[in-house]
Amino acid sequence: MVDALEVHVSELLRTLTEYPDRHVGGTGNRAATEVFASRMSSLGYEVAKTEFDCIEWEYGRAALRVGDEMFALQVGPYSLPCDLIAPLVVVDCVEALEAVDSPGAVLLLHGAITRGQIMPKNFTFYNPETHKRVIRALEAAEPAVVIAATGRDSQMVGSQYPFPLFEDGDLDIPNAYMRDVDGERLLGHAGAMTHVSVDSRRVPTTAEHVVATMPGDREGRIVLFAHIDSRKDSPGVLDNASGVATLLCVARLLADRTSGPTLEFVPLNGEDNYANPGEMMWVADNAERFGDIVLGINVDDAGLRGFGSHVSFYECSPEIEALAKDLMNDSEHDITEGPQWVQSDHALFGIYGVPAIAVTSAGMLEFMAKYAHSERDTVDLADAAAIAGISRFLAAFVDRLSEP
Repeated sequence: MVDALEVHVSELLRTLTEYPDRHVGGTGNRAATEVFASRMSSLGYEVAKTEFDCIEWEYGRAALRVGDEMFALQVGPYSLPCDLIAPLVVVDCVEALEAVDSPGAVLLLHGAITRGQIMPKNFTFYNPETHKRVIRALEAAEPAVVIAATGRDSQMVGSQYPFPLFEDGDLDIPNAYMRDVDGERLLGHAGAMTHVSVDSRRVPTTAEHVVATMPGDREGRIVLFAHIDSRKDSPGVLDNASGVATLLCVARLLADRTSGPTLEFVPLNGEDNYANPGEMMWVADNAERFGDIVLGINVDDAGLRGFGSHVSFYECSPEIEALAKDLMNDSEHDITEGPQWVQSDHALFGIYGVPAIAVTSAGMLEFMAKYAHSERDTVDLADAAAIAGISRFLAAFVDRLSEP
């Protein structure tokens, strides 16, 4: 027998991924937020849309030549452009970077300093001092362009090889990146005059952030998150059209709800953007209201075909955990408790002391290693039955939390 909710999930995934990606500032992003707003409005939810300024990134090719030897480069996300010839300076650690005295150089970063992606200069939620130190030293060194030789970053997204060391529209130094093995070859040219060109543009534009609300008849509110943006050039089916589809399905299942706390459905716009604009906007709007959140629920990277689903708990009361686990045991789908992880928007709840749960695929690590943030995150990865099962579980969970 055909499951109507599974059919609805498949239709939502097709609609949300109609464009090549949903990066903040792009056509696909604006189309997706409009889909969410119109669907929620048709279900009877109160919808608020807020426009914000952002940067669209357009890019072409990058190239590096030393003498007769050419090296493959990729344009650093949101990089400024350049086309120049300068001496090559090589650095493998932050101490060496702090000692650089060659303004205007082509600066090659390799080794220990490129083991993991550097957080954006003005990133608020997680920005360790070690990363800030690299940015300070880089800006003090005043290179004409930075080339990073990188491998895989196991702490970020292993599917990217090489990975961009910088993804930062606030870093005003042209930058590009290359494979670590190519960087090893380039080391032999230290001191040589090097030609680097980077075709990249920052274009001011706007995007929208949406919040859909069903007012309750009791104090408190339950907030459900799923980031609606994707990485540029990635269809972002599991990251995170599946999460947005889940929110829309849960909202549909709860549309006739008559009592309980207020419900807020928030397709955060910018989790995969260096500036996190949607998250920053939502936090600012809720600065004085975190205390009235009964529970935060985040859905990200959920519904990978061939895997079950994981629910993890953060600062939840024993009563909330017991309620969720009872429903997980009763579910027809494979929904079990999984390990805690912080690389998504439920971390926002933790920062402000709000109890939260996160729902993801039990195969999240496999997904991150092979598909996330790439052109390979396509609709064939998604299991509509699993997403429908998560939606039913969350709707039942919210219903139970809403009981007097």
